[in-house]
Amino acid sequence: MEFWLYLLLFYMPSLVESARDPVEGWLPSEIALRDLDCTPMTTEGAQAVAPGRVPEASPRGDFMDRRAVLCRERLMPQGVRRPQDDAILSELRATAKELAALVEALDPPQRERTWQVEVFYPDASVAHKIGFAVKNALLDRGRRVSDRVPTLAGGDILVLATLSPQTAYQLACTRYAALGSLGPNDALLAIVLRHPRETALHAGICLDGRWRWLQ
Repeated sequence: MEFWLYLLLFYMPSLVESARDPVEGWLPSEIALRDLDCTPMTTEGAQAVAPGRVPEASPRGDFMDRRAVLCRERLMPQGVRRPQDDAILSELRATAKELAALVEALDPPQRERTWQVEVFYPDASVAHKIGFAVKNALLDRGRRVSDRVPTLAGGDILVLATLSPQTAYQLACTRYAALGSLGPNDALLAIVLRHPRETALHAGICLDGRWRWLQ
C-alpha cells in the first residue's frame, strides 16, 4: 500500500500537468483556447523563442515526454469571420509551405523565374493574407518574388467573365503572354477557391502562355 501511495505522490504533478495540456490534455483548461492559435514545440525551441519563460528540464527527468506550447491570441476571435475563412486561415501556414514546395519541385528553368502571386478568393482581406503567406513561403525557399500581378485589357476581362473557370484560366494565361504582362522570365502562381463552399485552396501556374494545375 505504501508503495502505491509513494508512486502516486511521485507521479501526480506530472500526470496533472499532462492532463491540463492545452493541446492534447483531457482536463478543461482555464485558457479560452478557441481564441488562441497554439503550436506545440520542444522545450529547447520554446526557450529560444521565449527565453526565461520556459523552465529548464530537471537533470534527473520525471519520465514524461516534456514539450511546450506556444499560444498567440487571434487577431479576430472565432465566430467573427465566416467558418470557411477561419478554416482556411487556420491551415494557412501549412498550405503556404505546401504550395511553395510544389513550386520548388518544378524543373530548374521554371522555378528560378520571378514569381508573381495572385489569389482568387471572395474576401479581399483573406485573399491578402493568403498572398502574403505564400510569398513569404516562396522567399523562404529562395525564390524571387514580385509584388506585381499581370493585367489584362478591359475587353479581355469582359470575355473571360462569360467563360467557365477552366477555360478562363487558360485564356487569361495566353493573353498575359500575348500582351507582355507576364514576360519570359516571369511566372504566375494563381491560388484559387474552385468551389464556393470548399475549404481547400488550389493552385495553378502560368508559364509562357500555358496554364496547368499544380493541385
